[in-house]
Amino acid sequence: MIKILSLCFIFLFITDENLLFAQDTLKVISFNLAGRKPGTDPDKRLFHIIQNLKTLNPDIIGLQEINEAVTLSGSDNQGKLIADSLSAFFGIPYYLYSITSHLSWDNQFREQIGIISKFPVLQKGSISLTLGAFPRKAIWNQIQTSFGSVNFFNTHLDYLNTSVRVEQIKEIKTFITEKETLFPSGSTILTGDFNTTPGTSPLLLLTDMNPRFLDTFKTANPSATGNTIPSNSPSSRIDFIFYKKDGDLTIQSSELIMNKPYSSSLFCSDHLGVMTTFLKTSTGSSVYGYSDSKNNFALFPSYPNPFNPETTISYRLPLPQNVSVMIYNSIGQEIRRWDFENQSSGNHSVRWDGKDQFNREVSTGIYFVNLVSGGFTKTGKLVLVK
Repeated sequence: MIKILSLCFIFLFITDENLLFAQDTLKVISFNLAGRKPGTDPDKRLFHIIQNLKTLNPDIIGLQEINEAVTLSGSDNQGKLIADSLSAFFGIPYYLYSITSHLSWDNQFREQIGIISKFPVLQKGSISLTLGAFPRKAIWNQIQTSFGSVNFFNTHLDYLNTSVRVEQIKEIKTFITEKETLFPSGSTILTGDFNTTPGTSPLLLLTDMNPRFLDTFKTANPSATGNTIPSNSPSSRIDFIFYKKDGDLTIQSSELIMNKPYSSSLFCSDHLGVMTTFLKTSTGSSVYGYSDSKNNFALFPSYPNPFNPETTISYRLPLPQNVSVMIYNSIGQEIRRWDFENQSSGNHSVRWDGKDQFNREVSTGIYFVNLVSGGFTKTGKLVLVK
């Protein structure tokens, strides 16, 4: 009886995960929370921010000005409260990655930037940027989305000095190139509060120079201003979602969010947010990225799947090249890896026996296989049932 109940539970879990990974769109948000700015009733603002997010149902969120009290252990972290609330509401785990940049509001709070994702995070990292009025950082997640892996970056630039912002953008571009080289993905997205407007020298480093980034709001709304500050009477646009032009996503739409007062003239933040919805460019790709052409890089569905005690992971290489096959658990931790140097073209396979790199058996659940070779990456899903 226990075995039957266990299998029923796994079936429901698989069904929910299949729904999660069968999406037709990818919704991305960039939003400055305004932290716990004194005199703004931050707890009430956060409540309404969460209510808005429940309605919008985003997949990935780039947050700026996350605050947590220095006297607490992070239990009041605004990013964590958002992620936990979305997890409870939608019934799936939301992952938060956040980094402290400096202290704010008379050193009462740690100020952070963060990324919230409802998809597993495969890799993460951060860099410190050229010092301006405050220390600033850029952060990165490689996220396994319904369209394959995405390199997702988020930042908050200096608000006083244009030359500092120029240097910070240069550092972010180098950071992006490094991560794309080490962890190739089908798409690159950059969100943030850039504290500068379209056409200024920092942003021209993104939009007018190779590799070119698209301003997603302007691309979707050529005649709209899209101003984001101040929220009660927007006159400037400094909040952006940029998308690298050579990626395999298409911009379907982009809109301002949090743009209605929740009471009289009270807004969720002093910024409006931006939400961009992406579509997959290629219709021939899936979670596994399978293609019928014998000349294509491909990761085939593993067999058996669900499995116990082992499964075979098969793939095809169009050319001789180095290959890495990695197994991740549902929270993005790498648990097993195979690396092959100059593997020949054609079909190959590896067998996974349900054990980690220390030869310990892993538990029942959903796992991800990530295949990386040259500039290609493909991801599939595995279900271990015991």
